[in-house]
Parts: sequence; C-alpha cells; structure tokens
Amino acid sequence: MKKIAIISIVLLFSIFNIVNAQSRKSSFHYKTPKYNTGYYKTTGYPKVSRSSSVRSEFLKSQGYKKTPTGYEVDHVIPLSKGGSDSPYNMQLITNEQHHQKTAIERKTYKFKY
Repeated sequence: MKKIAIISIVLLFSIFNIVNAQSRKSSFHYKTPKYNTGYYKTTGYPKVSRSSSVRSEFLKSQGYKKTPTGYEVDHVIPLSKGGSDSPYNMQLITNEQHHQKTAIERKTYKFKY
C-alpha cells in the first residue's frame, strides 16, 4: 500500500510539473541540440545533447549551486520522449522518486515507430 501511495504521489507531482512546465515554456527560448547520430532505444526519438550550464541555471533558480545530497535533477518530459534539456523541463526530486518515475516511464512509453 505504501508503494502505491509513493508512486501515486510521484505521478501527481510529475503531472503538476508538466502542466507547470508548459505554462512557463513561452518565457524561455531554448533550443535543445540533437545529436546527428543515434536514437533512444526505448522510444526511437533522436538523442539529445545535455548541457551542464542549463542544469546549473535550473539549480540556481531553485536556490542551489549544486544538486543537494539525496536529490537528482529530473526531466519532467524525458529526453528520450522528446523533452527538451531546458530549465522549464527540469525538477528536483529525491533519488528514490527518480528511480520510481524512471521505472514507470519505461513501462508506459512505447516505441515511436
């Protein structure tokens, strides 16, 4: 029962952040660079180049200089599903929440083609 509650909270948190990210999207103008070669095996989308400066910008907007211990920066809409490597598509979640969210995403996202 506890596991279901945690998964539900993570999903609700993710949905809230997706909606929130979409509303903030217009105020940012980031173009996520795609690699010329390679696709994600799970979805078929082109691989995305990650930027440490964008990650730093996101952490700064949250009041941090580096990722706090026990937390990870997560992409609300996964890069492998077409999400951008932009601050508006990032959230700070615990390692456990990130692990659970990733497991759910891998089960629910189908190959693009």
